Amino acid sequence: MPRLDSFTLKIKTGEKGLPGAPRYSINGFPLDFDELQGTAGPGEVLEVTGRPQSFPHSLLLSGPEEGEWEIAGIEATYQCANETPYTVHLGTVLLDSRSDLNLWY
Repeated sequence: MPRLDSFTLKIKTGEKGLPGAPRYSINGFPLDFDELQGTAGPGEVLEVTGRPQSFPHSLLLSGPEEGEWEIAGIEATYQCANETPYTVHLGTVLLDSRSDLNLWY
């Protein structure tokens, strides 16, 4: 399993936005993103970067603590140690306080 140095998400929000900043967790440990550009309001685009420098057994985008966050799509780019960066595209999803999105591909 490669070490994940960093990952960047370009998140296009649908009609239900996220009022605050999103969080992620790696291997069960919740973290804030290292960089944020834009907002996750309705119809907005948010770009976030995390630098976990870890071997991910799990990598999750956390749902909001209250309400729902409609994600229209995500472009996820991963930079693993000693490997060429790669990008995956994820489709529509609705996150809430009981749901997280698997990001490790």
